[in-house]
Amino acid sequence: MKKKLVMVAQVLVSVAILAYLFNSIFAGQAADKLKPLSTGDSATVLQLGLRPDQIEAVRTTCMQTGAPAEINLKLLPLRQRLPIIWKIGPVGLWAVFQTIRLGWFLLAVVCIGAVCLLGTIRWQMILRVQGLDLKFSRTVSIVFVGMFFNAFLLGSTGGDVIKAWYVAHETHHKKAEAVITVIVDRLIGLLVLFVIALVMMAIFYQRVFEDKRLIGFSIFTLVVVVATVAGTILGLWKGFADKFPGLRTWLEKLPKYDMLERMINAYRVYVSHPGVLAQTVLQSVGVHFLSMISIVCVAKGLNIATQNGLVDYFLYLPIINSLTAVPISFSGFGVREGMYVVMFAQVGIPEAQAVALSLLGYLATLVWSLIGGVFFLTHRKEIPPATQLETAE
Repeated sequence: MKKKLVMVAQVLVSVAILAYLFNSIFAGQAADKLKPLSTGDSATVLQLGLRPDQIEAVRTTCMQTGAPAEINLKLLPLRQRLPIIWKIGPVGLWAVFQTIRLGWFLLAVVCIGAVCLLGTIRWQMILRVQGLDLKFSRTVSIVFVGMFFNAFLLGSTGGDVIKAWYVAHETHHKKAEAVITVIVDRLIGLLVLFVIALVMMAIFYQRVFEDKRLIGFSIFTLVVVVATVAGTILGLWKGFADKFPGLRTWLEKLPKYDMLERMINAYRVYVSHPGVLAQTVLQSVGVHFLSMISIVCVAKGLNIATQNGLVDYFLYLPIINSLTAVPISFSGFGVREGMYVVMFAQVGIPEAQAVALSLLGYLATLVWSLIGGVFFLTHRKEIPPATQLETAE
């Protein structure tokens, strides 16, 4: 029940943020489209599909005197304002989407495919440390099935749980070892992402100090990295629980303590494989680099030009990806789009283009998730009931 409530809360947060964000963007676009009213041109505005009474309401209530006169839709009552905003705004945003050049978008999709390939190689190396030796084709299949479930399912039956379940059932039910490979894979990826964000902010420290939000984020990221490293060290420290009286006894009372102990022991195995850890870290750098390049390709396709070129993407994207990795909303929706708008507004990108950049970047990933659905349909193993998957967590 608790997990379902968390899932519902994440969906509500996503919807609330997106509704607020789109309403703000659509309001700005509607005001721009209604500018001909300031010169008395009602014929052009009629093409927007508004009723004559709506046009008259805007003309009489929202005109602000100035040189030239401006439209202020906030002067309208909410019940009159929202229909106008949501009538005009979506059309404008859709027009931005239509400007995407297919070649650049396909190149973004290819970059995400390379991300999937590198991520699969990384996970297979992590699996082999635990003696879980799957064929590469089988590992690819499981990775894509996990992507499919991450993209299209809510709740506890997420992609990581599916990946762990498949591996456990294809390698003599080594459940603890299978689960820890997924955790280690995710941990390495997140740590490298946070470090990249810190490095980029250190390189461009002058821009960071000019923006209080970036200063706050750099402190937050540094705290997360230190906490994660500390947790990693404690997890690798044999006999740590015995250093504190009563801690071992308390741990033994936890549900599935035997499984937890096996997972910790499996986790400690990686200490004796520094070469594997080094390679997976380098692969993670490649994963995040290609992910950022995919967004650059989408930006090229939308004819977006930032003030500082690639520098803006390599500074802002690690920050955005780090924040969306925090499970505030479902799949990062709302948070990601809001961050794109806030960050890229600093370098001259209009709100509608920033949202289109975010959503099309997500769509490039979604293409591979759909392919994961094909792998799922052709996979030999059946997905267990939800109750069994929750037990695996």
